[in-house]
Amino acid sequence: MKLKIIIGVFLIVGTIKITAQETEKIKELNYAGIKILVPNNCEAKSEYELMNCNNTDIQWLYLNEEMLKTVPNQFLSQFSSQPIVKKESDFKLKSFNSELTGKKFKLKFDGKITYRIIVSGIINKQPLLLNIGTEYDIIKNSDLNDLLSKFISVE
Repeated sequence: MKLKIIIGVFLIVGTIKITAQETEKIKELNYAGIKILVPNNCEAKSEYELMNCNNTDIQWLYLNEEMLKTVPNQFLSQFSSQPIVKKESDFKLKSFNSELTGKKFKLKFDGKITYRIIVSGIINKQPLLLNIGTEYDIIKNSDLNDLLSKFISVE
């Protein structure tokens, strides 16, 4: 049950913006212990997510080694069953010299096409699930905007 709650919250956050009491503007993200500055024109929702930053959403969920064995597949299965998913394909990328694997989804909602990449792996000794949403298809490195190029490269 706890796992379903975690997965449900992660799915919802990718689609719905959550408002929270803001005490101080977050200036840097904590990506598996790696500090990444928040772009000037963007606002972090937490140290672990940027929403609608240059038409890109990025967030990650820390897992433990045991969760890494099951949570990503369960998450991908639940996500792929949504009616907005029009196409899915296997996807892998590099992030700080580590390979992450998962799926890329083409979504259609209210007549608008968007893309979501959900991959998992270990970055800097930290297992995680990475969730990226964009308005454009990512096929190669030249498709990455400045924000995403700080986090990933595409094979």
